[in-house]
Amino acid sequence: MIGFLGGVGSTPTVATHIEGPIVPSKSQSVIDPSKARGGHPFHMFDAITAQPAAIAEVVARNREGVTALARALKETPALTLAGLGTSLNGAMYGEYWLRTVGRIGAVDAIGKTASVRAVSSFDAANYGLKPATGGALLVLSHRGWKQYSARAVAEAKAAGIVTAAICGQGPDEGARQADHLLLTTDQEQSAAHTKSLTTAMALLFELALELRAQAGNGDLETQRMRAEFEAIPELMRRRLGDDSGERDAAEQLRNYRRIVVLGGGPNYPTAREVALKLKETSFAYAEGMQVEEFLHGPISSADRDTLVIIASGGGAAGARAEQVANALGEIGAERLGIYTRSGSALAEAVDVGIQVEGEDEVLSPFALLLSLQLFTYWLAVKRGCNPDLAHRDDAHHVKAAGHFEM
Repeated sequence: MIGFLGGVGSTPTVATHIEGPIVPSKSQSVIDPSKARGGHPFHMFDAITAQPAAIAEVVARNREGVTALARALKETPALTLAGLGTSLNGAMYGEYWLRTVGRIGAVDAIGKTASVRAVSSFDAANYGLKPATGGALLVLSHRGWKQYSARAVAEAKAAGIVTAAICGQGPDEGARQADHLLLTTDQEQSAAHTKSLTTAMALLFELALELRAQAGNGDLETQRMRAEFEAIPELMRRRLGDDSGERDAAEQLRNYRRIVVLGGGPNYPTAREVALKLKETSFAYAEGMQVEEFLHGPISSADRDTLVIIASGGGAAGARAEQVANALGEIGAERLGIYTRSGSALAEAVDVGIQVEGEDEVLSPFALLLSLQLFTYWLAVKRGCNPDLAHRDDAHHVKAAGHFEM
């Protein structure tokens, strides 16, 4: 098993120097269509399979930086996490873990509470959602130079707010100018980011555990979560050893163009992220929703032409997911369930089911997301799509991109 022990910790203020090609400036695309691959394995597949080793390496390398950041956040009355696209989904995972595991928001011994929330970097920069003085801002940005994430960091620093960033490797610019910097992986060559997200997720969970420990909560529950967390790379490696379930499901379901992805609790961001990946890789209409919200109107749009993907890690969201799946069966919608052992009651309520490892709902996003990344990848391949380019090889989309700057 590859754990997270050892490695060199990064400092909180200086980016680790990474040998390798220079990352293009913000006016350029990191994705070069002239270097596109013509078939499997695409760059996305390489990034998916790199995740076990990447998570272990990134957490070990950043341990000192995470400890320093936890100390800086310990007394803050409010923490805002911000990102865009996949990074916003990462921020939402972080909000959940920092609240439930890190206990930000819990009443302490003297009656003090703090708050944590995830917002769009666009809203943080333009609509007053940055934290007030005394608070802290943590931005997720794999590229590092996207304008609104960079602007949110710059403006927060100028206002005297503690800033932190979780970024991919690259030049010291943009969001990487934060007071505390945690670097993840090299820049992905697929527009459908995978390893950059899961390594950022791992750092956020490590931060939540460190905040919990610094608050004096070294209880058996903390030790149990730590042990399960450190087993994630090996769990993912085993899953990658046999992705036949995801390949077969993609073959069976490849013709659906209308897709809804459902999840709840820690897996609401999973639903959002998988829907995003389906749009980026298969160019399908897909919507990620909170499982309970789906019952409050949107279920009316489901029919026999709808594929509903349901992610369950058990808990209250898992119980509700089973009820939703049974209801969808009456309507005739196709149902794909991805679930852990704790969410395995879903198996009897779906048309196609894939079980993954994992018992703890809190950590279930890692296993569920990996399986859904594989499904999304193989769905694109089965449809004849290149999952790496996000239409960068389409002249109309290239021209469209000239109307805006990221």
